[in-house]
Amino acid sequence: MSEHDGGSLPPPPPPPDLIATTGPVRPIAGLTTLVTIAVASVAVLGVLFSIINETALDEARQFLAGTIDEDTFVGAYGAGLTVQLVQSLAQLIAGISVIVWMHRLVTNNHAIGRVGKWRPAWAIGGWFVPPLILYVIPFLMFREIWRASDPDTTDWRRAPVAPVVTWWFALFGIAPVLFVVAQGIDGLGGLGTGAEAVARQAIDQRLTIWGSSLLNLGAAIAMIAMARALAERQRRLLSTRSA
Repeated sequence: MSEHDGGSLPPPPPPPDLIATTGPVRPIAGLTTLVTIAVASVAVLGVLFSIINETALDEARQFLAGTIDEDTFVGAYGAGLTVQLVQSLAQLIAGISVIVWMHRLVTNNHAIGRVGKWRPAWAIGGWFVPPLILYVIPFLMFREIWRASDPDTTDWRRAPVAPVVTWWFALFGIAPVLFVVAQGIDGLGGLGTGAEAVARQAIDQRLTIWGSSLLNLGAAIAMIAMARALAERQRRLLSTRSA
């Protein structure tokens, strides 16, 4: 019996991008919603704090001038300190949720064979690798995740990346650094401790507080837009593979 008659030849291999699933694919809709809510909460609380700081400036000046006592100033500014505390908690939740969500995106792409340069562990470690404040590795990973989640091509490594990814990096990584440099070293400080320190910094860092909150708001809008778009791209990709 010949090779052609007996059918002994193996079938041709599938294209490289159609390799079998190598692991479980897990849903991302719930994580995307959590990221959206957490990131939006941080931004809204930042703007709210800026507003409270603005409305308490007169009391801060009067307290420093000695025309009102500390209790009166704290009563006017106390809501701002509470908002800051809640915002810190929201930032922690947002940071954890973004890392878990990012890790899930990379893992899902790897599970269907779209394996790029960045492994899932970098979705965690990349946020802590210097220079921390610039977040270069998360930016590079988001670019690769965007490409790997493209449902309309098999040549995903050459797929274009939407501008929203770069906008997020510019607003979250680059702009805050430039803003702090423009404001000077004093812009790095928090609100300090003690009523007098709080009052002085409420006045001296008024523009810094507003600038930071508006930058955070812009970065949050970009992150939410990117998160929703990435989730939809991967949903379409996974549904296509499943079909």
